[in-house]
Amino acid sequence: MAIYRFDELPDVQQNPNLSSAHGETIKGERIYFGRRRRPAGTTAKPHYHPCEQFIFILKGRQRITIDGEEFNVGPGDVIHIPPNTVHSTIAEEDMEVIYVKDTTWSLKGVPAGQPAPEAPPENDPF
Repeated sequence: MAIYRFDELPDVQQNPNLSSAHGETIKGERIYFGRRRRPAGTTAKPHYHPCEQFIFILKGRQRITIDGEEFNVGPGDVIHIPPNTVHSTIAEEDMEVIYVKDTTWSLKGVPAGQPAPEAPPENDPF
């Protein structure tokens, strides 16, 4: 399929043990493109993934910590998360973001301090 509408795709929460974010995802051959929402006051616990990720803020403000450095971000900001970089967030307002992430791993994160499994998680819903 070449044309998608987020409001016609399932709203999924990939990492309920790590993050409150939920939303719709399109999986291409090499990238995930997803819209995620997170209510104010909720978090993504420290985690990493063996793949690269970009996050574009559409709505809301959040504090994000990337490799120990804290940033306050809001609409129009683009966040780059390099592979294997521990990061976490707290939503200061209701958030809506776009995720772009390569498909070499899946959308699942690995809790900080734990080694990544040798293969991506199999229960990727896409």
